[in-house]
Amino acid sequence: MKLRYALLSDIHGNLAALEAVLDDLADWPDATLLDLGDTLYGPLDPRGTWQRLLVESETRRVLGVNGNQDRDILDGRPSATLDFVVDELGDAGRRWLQKRPTNVLVDNLVYACHGKPGDDTRYWLEDLDDGLRALADINADAVGIAAEILVCGHSHIPRVLTLPDGRMIVNPGSVGLPAFRDSDPPHAMQTGAPLARYARIEATDRGWLITHRAIPYDHEQAVEQALDQDRLDWAQWLSSGWA
Repeated sequence: MKLRYALLSDIHGNLAALEAVLDDLADWPDATLLDLGDTLYGPLDPRGTWQRLLVESETRRVLGVNGNQDRDILDGRPSATLDFVVDELGDAGRRWLQKRPTNVLVDNLVYACHGKPGDDTRYWLEDLDDGLRALADINADAVGIAAEILVCGHSHIPRVLTLPDGRMIVNPGSVGLPAFRDSDPPHAMQTGAPLARYARIEATDRGWLITHRAIPYDHEQAVEQALDQDRLDWAQWLSSGWA
């Protein structure tokens, strides 16, 4: 059995982007799909995204963890976008989210979380002033995790980083939102291209083979959905990859 994992993160209800990624994965039908959270939140198509993942789980193993904005759907402060998502998902969609853990160890090989271990609101790899956090700090968050490879999302920025003991941390980037601005603290994350990002990891006799993928899709469809919800900020991020 080949040990193959498709890493998807930060789909943010972008069904068009998710469909493009799943089409690209057609040649990897035996791969486990690991969804790293922030899956359904956003002014696009949360219900369609949830339903598409359910369909995918009928033909391949699909495992997921929740991120901070998945938790917002369950108990967050009301807003126009959150109310839209909650209405779209209904009780059944919320129950689906409630069943997902905050982290998971897959096959005793791959540790998956959303942000950094123990805190889904913080970036594991990025420092807003210096680009990357100090390696000692990144490594400290990995202490005690018995896995060969560690995977996370949240920052929307694709990265691979090697720890002193040889383990690697992989962030696949964001399937559904190539850029965003945050206010706490004020900063922007951006990739500069309106593409759907994900990663493939595969165990080989030379170690883990890691491939980042950037997939074109009909991002204008997502832009129109954002505009329909009066989210001009999302429309800009989706159309350009800049924030």
